[in-house]
Amino acid sequence: MYYAPAERRCVPKSWNLSDDLGQVEYIFSDKTGTLTQNVMIFRQCTIRGRVYGEIVGDDEPDRAAELRRAMDTRIEQTFGAPYLFRQSETATFLDTSVYDDLQTDNTQARAIFEFFTVLAVCHTVISSVPDPAHPHVLEYKAQSPDEAALVSTARDVGFAFLRRDKDRVYCNFRGQDHVFQLLATLEFTSARKRMSVIVRCEDGRLMLLSKGADSVIMDRIRANQERLRQATLGDLELFANHGLRTLCLGYRILDEAEYTTWKRDYDHAMTSLGDRESEVEEVSDRIERELQLIGGTAIEDKLQDGVPATIAQLALAGIKLWVLTGDKTETAINIGYSCNLLNNDMQLVVVTGGDHEGTRAQLERALREFGDTHADLSFAGGGGGALAG
Repeated sequence: MYYAPAERRCVPKSWNLSDDLGQVEYIFSDKTGTLTQNVMIFRQCTIRGRVYGEIVGDDEPDRAAELRRAMDTRIEQTFGAPYLFRQSETATFLDTSVYDDLQTDNTQARAIFEFFTVLAVCHTVISSVPDPAHPHVLEYKAQSPDEAALVSTARDVGFAFLRRDKDRVYCNFRGQDHVFQLLATLEFTSARKRMSVIVRCEDGRLMLLSKGADSVIMDRIRANQERLRQATLGDLELFANHGLRTLCLGYRILDEAEYTTWKRDYDHAMTSLGDRESEVEEVSDRIERELQLIGGTAIEDKLQDGVPATIAQLALAGIKLWVLTGDKTETAINIGYSCNLLNNDMQLVVVTGGDHEGTRAQLERALREFGDTHADLSFAGGGGGALAG
């Protein structure tokens, strides 16, 4: 075994390893950072029902360079000068039509502005300037690579997050400086599946900005958005079918009196000596409602080199592989096929039970329908492979 990038060979420390590996029957693996590189690449987005972003493969460097030059030209034409914060050589979101729509004075232009405002403001990213000689070159450090990719893309489009200072968030949108007063941060957790911030804009408006899983955000949007909701869900499903990770974005204008009452309850929950976590969640959930849906994002997390071939060899050896992922079902299935965990000869069984009894009932129904041909019928795939989405 030899790993070319690091010029390192595998050196066995014990000859008993071969005997031990020969007894392996099951492998349980995480997906992100194990099967994938954990390097997030912003590819596409949907804003008010319109999809932006061209997919360019790694084998098309000339096409990518051409699109980056076109983006630089359109930015200069739209903003009246080159956008100094843009890092063109590493930009992954490539579509000049976003600037065509941004120049118009209509609902779509406002939606684009709101979309990238959420990306630039709703996060916990820390920025730095690595080289004082180049103050416009920003480096972002984030709790997750997804968040860094979102903020970096907003910067490259023309909506740069500059820095945060206590309760102030400093940004530069299309060459103009903006300051937001950060009033509250409702952080992302695996249970909440969303993150929100409450800010006061320079014009005095109070805004709640939110991003999170589509299943969570869609349940919190206000009524009379069914057409936009269906269009956005359709675009997100398209992204997921291409193996991309998706998020939904929304916002809400808050009433001053409502915010004052909510903030009092929120501060009380934060200092509670009882079940503080559940109290904070209850108060947070109360204000994260009646959102205006803006759109969604699509991020790619590439497979590690050699993963498909490795999984194929494991399958030939009769080893059963289970992979755990928090992706949407469509994304999980697509990744399953691309990494050879699933193949066209398998009977795909999707189990979406929300509790123990519901899951058991669906599994038993699958056994009756397809027959107990495998001793361990799994969530997806009848050939011993499994994908728990």
